[in-house]
Amino acid sequence: MDTHGWLGTETLKTRSGDFRFDNGYPTEESATRLLDLQTLNRATEVYLTQMMAVNVLAYREGSRAFGATRPTQVMIWENLLDAKTLMLTGNTETVYATSQLALGTDGPTVIEAPPLMLGFLLDGLQRYLADIGPLGADKGKGGKYLVLPPGFKGNVPDGYFAVQSPTNSVTFAVRGFQVDGKTDQAVNLMKQLRVYPLDKAAAPPAMEFMNASGKAIDQVFPDNFRYFELLAMLVEEEPLDVFDPLARSMMRAIGIEKGQPFAPDERMKAILSEAARLGGAMARANCYASRAGKYYPDRNWEGVPAGMSYTFEKDGAPQVDAANYVYYMAWGNSPALMEKNIGQGSQYLWTYRDAEGAYLDGAKKYRLRIPPNVPAKNFWSVVVYDALSRSLLDNGQPFPSLSSCTKPDTNADGSVDIYFGPEAPEGSRNWIRTVPGKGWFPFFRFYGPTEPYFDKTWQLEDIVEVQ
Repeated sequence: MDTHGWLGTETLKTRSGDFRFDNGYPTEESATRLLDLQTLNRATEVYLTQMMAVNVLAYREGSRAFGATRPTQVMIWENLLDAKTLMLTGNTETVYATSQLALGTDGPTVIEAPPLMLGFLLDGLQRYLADIGPLGADKGKGGKYLVLPPGFKGNVPDGYFAVQSPTNSVTFAVRGFQVDGKTDQAVNLMKQLRVYPLDKAAAPPAMEFMNASGKAIDQVFPDNFRYFELLAMLVEEEPLDVFDPLARSMMRAIGIEKGQPFAPDERMKAILSEAARLGGAMARANCYASRAGKYYPDRNWEGVPAGMSYTFEKDGAPQVDAANYVYYMAWGNSPALMEKNIGQGSQYLWTYRDAEGAYLDGAKKYRLRIPPNVPAKNFWSVVVYDALSRSLLDNGQPFPSLSSCTKPDTNADGSVDIYFGPEAPEGSRNWIRTVPGKGWFPFFRFYGPTEPYFDKTWQLEDIVEVQ
């Protein structure tokens, strides 16, 4: 009796196929397929464990493809974000401005942030470094942030909010709010941004502000071989110890190693291409089907999983599935996204399903009834996204969204009905067009969330299908 699971002369039957062993030895054909399967498994795990990092790198590379190749080139969506830009779950209400620092070449770099901004700094692996604005060191008054490169040992001069980065690449993003339905004030404030190396503080280089609204820009990470090319680029750019030994070992097994060219042969390219497709499919299922973050026990609205911190760790161990649950369809990392800040910042709920638990279908008609007294000090919004790109749904409308700022029709009790479907409903202008053949999902944003959001005494109703 085989009590050890050892293989003699037999065929091992698995979900990955049958593998033949003779006298304990794999046949040549079985060995080849098993080793390829081992490589595929490792590559798939690399895809899943490095998603946050490749996510933010793809954002940077999309910005560079647009033409923002230097830290002094700041992209501003002056006329708001629309579906021309592929950006993971960006909003259509606030004005965005972003740029990327290059600490490896520029050294310590200053960001002069204007007042009234809301933003953050992320390192090259999309890990939080600092907030900018009311929840940051400047407390919403603006100020000078000094971002320090890896291993910095020098003195920090007075007058700066010092931020130590473990990576050479740093992304900063700020948001500004509309005033009376106009973006002018936010845009003018953003154009007060100044970015320069500390050693050029006496004569800072000129800034260039690039209007990204209405432009075809792709900042979404791919589910193909390009994913691993981006990861190899990141590994080469950053210090060796940015990745832990196990991560480096896994990446080395698929040909990604700092100081070595990433030059896979055709066999390895095929395996990596399959791993990216498989990893992307797993991530999509983990994101759309897990329901790990159900916000209300009896409804289908979801949020960041309860008890999860912005580091996505538990007892020092990374919670990969929890992180990917969020970062397959979103980008940006800050404690403010997880913490209870009454009346400040923003909170988010989203859903992929209607009240019956079915996925939202672009060919069907739905209604969302928003109860009165939404717990949002500033305003609320509903924005619709494409389930494939996780970016704004390209539906033919200027913006696939509605908000309290757009003055929607209101019911007698103060509630608001929003309709979704291919055709406008009769008797209501509260309509977001959906597209047959496309899955879609909404984000409900609370800007300046108040206590009833957090204690759940105010609850958002499920989306219902209507005729």
